Amino acid sequence: MPDQLMQLKARAPLKVIMVLMVLLATFASWFVVRWYLGNTIAEYFSPETRRLEIAQMAVAWAPKDPLPHWRLGNIIKTELPPDQISLSVAEYEKAVSLSPNDYRFWMALGEAQEQAGDFENAEKSLRQAVKLAPAYAFPRWILGNLLLRTDRYLEAFAELRTASEANPELQSQLFSLAWQINKDDFEALKSAIGNTPGVRAQFSSYLIKRSRFEEGLRLWNSLTEIEKRENRPAADLIIADLINAKHFHQAMDVWNDVAPGTTYRAELGQIGDGGLEGNQAHSPGALFGWQVQSAPQLQIGIDARVGHSGTHSLRLFFQVRSQIENIDVSQLVPVAPNTKYDFECYIQTERLESASTPIVAIIDAADETKVLASSTAAPTGNNAWQRIALSFKTAANAEAVKLKVYRPGCPDQPVCPIFGTVWYDDFDLKSRK
Repeated sequence: MPDQLMQLKARAPLKVIMVLMVLLATFASWFVVRWYLGNTIAEYFSPETRRLEIAQMAVAWAPKDPLPHWRLGNIIKTELPPDQISLSVAEYEKAVSLSPNDYRFWMALGEAQEQAGDFENAEKSLRQAVKLAPAYAFPRWILGNLLLRTDRYLEAFAELRTASEANPELQSQLFSLAWQINKDDFEALKSAIGNTPGVRAQFSSYLIKRSRFEEGLRLWNSLTEIEKRENRPAADLIIADLINAKHFHQAMDVWNDVAPGTTYRAELGQIGDGGLEGNQAHSPGALFGWQVQSAPQLQIGIDARVGHSGTHSLRLFFQVRSQIENIDVSQLVPVAPNTKYDFECYIQTERLESASTPIVAIIDAADETKVLASSTAAPTGNNAWQRIALSFKTAANAEAVKLKVYRPGCPDQPVCPIFGTVWYDDFDLKSRK
C-alpha cells in the first residue's frame, strides 16, 4: 500500500504539467486562429462590397496584424464622409507601427494625412515609402503630386519623372501636368520633362497630337540631328499627325530630319523616285514616297524589266472579273502655294480591256474632293509608251498635292471587269518660271 501511494504522488505533477500544456496550447491556438481569421478576412474580402463592419471585425479578431488595420483605413477613407478622415489616419498609423518596413502602409498614411490637411507629416510618410521602395513608381508619383500641390515644382517634377521612367504608363500624365503648369514658360517646360532625348521626342509628339504645333516642333528642333534619327518612332507619329492636320511643309521638315538617305528626302515640287529606279520602300510608312498596295485580282508593284527611260516602271496587272473598288497608288508631293506646275509621266499598256481604265490625277491634298488636273483614261489594247501631260495651279494656301492613279467606276454597271497590264514611268513635276 505505501508503494502504491508513492507511485500516485510521483504521477500527479506530470498530469498537472500535461493539463497545463494542453490549456496553454488551446489558449495559443485560440489567438492563432483569431489572427488567421482576421488576416484572412482582411486579405480576401471584396472591397467592392464596402462593408465597414467586416473590416472592423477583421481588426477585432487580429488587432496585432497590420493588414486588417490597413484594410479598415481604406474602407473608412472611401465609405465615410471626408470629415472622418482622421479615423482612417489612425488605422494607417497603427498599420505602420505594426509593420514599419511595408511601403504600402506608409504610402496610404501619407495620402490620408494629406487629405486631412497635414502636409508636413504627409510628406514625411511618403518620403519613407519612397525610401523603402525606391524603384517603385507609385510612391514617387504620389509624393510628386503632393509637392506639386504645395507649389514645389522642381522637386515635384523630379519625383514625377522618376516615377514615369519606372512606369511608362504614367508618362502621358507627366506630360499633361508639365503642360498645364509650364505652358507659358518653354524653358521650365523642358526642365519639367527632363533632358532625355527620347522623352523630349515623345513629348513633342504629345504636344503636336494636341495641336500645339509651335511648341511641339520647337521642342523637336531642340534635339540634335543624331538624337532625331535615334527617335524615329516618335518622328513617325509627329509626321502622321502633321499630315492629318494638313501641315504638310512642317511634316516634310520632320520627315527629312529622319530620312535614311538623301534619296528619301522630300522637296517642294519634287516627285520622289519618279523614275522608279531608286529601289525605295513603297509602303504606308513612306509618307512622302509611293503608296503602293495590291488588292485581290490586282497586282501592283515595280517591274524591273520594263521602263521608259530606265529599267524600272510601275506596273498594274488586272484580272478583275466583276468589280474592283479602289486602286491604291499615290504619292504626297509638297508644293509651293499659288504656283503653276507642269506634270508629265509616260504610260504603256498591253492587252488592256475594260469599259473603265485607270486615270492619273492631281488632287489638292488639303481637300481630296478637289481635282486640280486629270488625264484621259488609259488606252485599251496594246500601246507603246505615250506621254501624259497636265498643268495645274495650287491654291493660295496650298502646301501639298496628291498624285494618284485611280479607276473611275462604270456608270450604271454593278459589274465592271478589267483585264490587262498598265505601266507608268518617269513621273516629273516642274514649276513654271
